[in-house]
Amino acid sequence: MTETISLRREGGLAHLEFRRPEVLNAINESFCRRLVELFDELEQDGEVSVVILSGGESRAFCSGADLKFMRALSGASLRRFIEQTWNAFDRIARSHLVSIAALHGYVLGGGAELALACDIRIADETTEIGFPEMSHGSVPGSGAMQRLPLAVGRAKAIEIVLGGQRVGGREAEALGLVNRCVPKGQSLAAATEWAERFASRPPEAVRFMKAALALGQDARVAPVLHGLVSSVCQSAPGYRSATRSFEAKDEETPKKGS
Repeated sequence: MTETISLRREGGLAHLEFRRPEVLNAINESFCRRLVELFDELEQDGEVSVVILSGGESRAFCSGADLKFMRALSGASLRRFIEQTWNAFDRIARSHLVSIAALHGYVLGGGAELALACDIRIADETTEIGFPEMSHGSVPGSGAMQRLPLAVGRAKAIEIVLGGQRVGGREAEALGLVNRCVPKGQSLAAATEWAERFASRPPEAVRFMKAALALGQDARVAPVLHGLVSSVCQSAPGYRSATRSFEAKDEETPKKGS
């Protein structure tokens, strides 16, 4: 049986490619299970710190839930699948790995929610992001209602979900829904360039950065935990050698007027 998602490692970078082009990379139970398994596996790899998710050769990054699969569900089985998608996407959002979604074509419904669970989103000009659930009489149920307002603001999130319109790559960049929009067919190359730069950072520092972002703004807790995180990072030999090198370069730089 063809695997739903393939994995390729290159040093500190991993690439997950969706492999269901016949259904525009639609999400079913095995797709969710494979996502979780791969993130579990990659988190055990001390070298990997950045993961790219892409739609491969399909015309879509991900077109959302597999409707044929969902029509066979009802009641408790339907609720369990919705919970499974929520948990799979939350697994990505909570991971200490940095996740980058390379978007192209359709990024709809659950596919858009999957993209929102990633830390970075890079779209190309063919990208169409949308949430058709409301026009079908439902509500996005796998994280969009929590993550979309954080990206574009509450009012714009309501407009996008209630209106049901698709947001193109350039507009998504202007709204802050994606970090960057690039020409057609270039999103994976751009994502790889970003990922290689991020993967050059010390993996432990990347891990603690993700932990620090998750702390929130609690003034009673955040300063203490930030102090612990920073002290651990700054005690590493790599940090000390890097700061010595930076200091040496700074001393060598001619000062104005000298």
